[in-house]
Amino acid sequence: MTRFVIKTLVCVLLAATEAQAGGITTANVKVRITGEGCGDLKDVVLVINGHDGKDRRVTLVRDPEFGPDERCRWKTDLGRSTISTTVATFSLRVGPIRTGCQRAGADEEKLFANVEFSYPVEGTFRNVNVKIVPPMQVSYVRYVHPTAEGREPIACREAATLVHGQGAISNATFDGEDVYFDFGAFDANRQRLGLLLNDIVVDDATLLLTRDGVVYRLIVQRAKGKVRSAPTLSSNAISLDITKLADLKFERAEFRVIK
Repeated sequence: MTRFVIKTLVCVLLAATEAQAGGITTANVKVRITGEGCGDLKDVVLVINGHDGKDRRVTLVRDPEFGPDERCRWKTDLGRSTISTTVATFSLRVGPIRTGCQRAGADEEKLFANVEFSYPVEGTFRNVNVKIVPPMQVSYVRYVHPTAEGREPIACREAATLVHGQGAISNATFDGEDVYFDFGAFDANRQRLGLLLNDIVVDDATLLLTRDGVVYRLIVQRAKGKVRSAPTLSSNAISLDITKLADLKFERAEFRVIK
C-alpha cells in the first residue's frame, strides 16, 4: 500500500470521526464578512492555525456561488492541505485591519468550513518593521485576546519566523494582543519568554536596542512578572540571555512602528 493511499485512508477516517463529533476535516473554507462596506474589500487573506508569516497566509477569492450582488462572501481551497473545524483557528487580514480569532462552523453536507467576521473592526493598527544587525533568524508570537466580533471569538496564538532578521509584524493591535519577540526560529517551549513589545515600542518612532538594552528590558519584564512565571530576577536566566546574545554576535535591533 502506497504512502499516498495510506494518507488518503487516514484523512477519510478522521473526517468520519469528526463528523460524528459535530466537526469535519476539509480543504474548503467559506468566509462571510458582515457590516457596511464589506462589499468593497480587496486583498482579503486568512491566517489559519496561527501561521502568521506572509508566505503562509491564505488569499481568498470571491465566492461565485452567490453571484455579483453578494460581494461579501469569499472562499479558498487549500488543496492537499486540510483543516479540522473542531480545532482550527482563523483570523482575517484585509487592508490596514485585522480581526480577532475564531473557529469555523461545519457544513457536514457540502463539507465546507464556514467562518464569519464583522467589518469594520475598531482599533489602532500598527505595522512594526523589524531589522536585526547582523542579520539572523528571529521570530515573534502574537497572543490575540478574545473579541466580541464574529460568531465564536476565542483567544489564539499566531507566530512567524523572520529568516533573515528583517520583516514586519503587520496590523498589530497592542490593546488587543500581546506581541513577544525572540531570537531564533519560533519555539513553542519558549512562547512568552521573549521580549514583550507592547510596553516598549513607540508610535512613529524607531526603537534601537543594543545587547545591553535587550537584556535590561528582559530584566524589567521579568521583575514585573510579564512572563509565564511569577516575577523573578533569576541571575541564571539573565546569564543565559547574555550568553545567547553573545554567541549570536548580536549588535542591535531596530523596531520601527508606523500607524
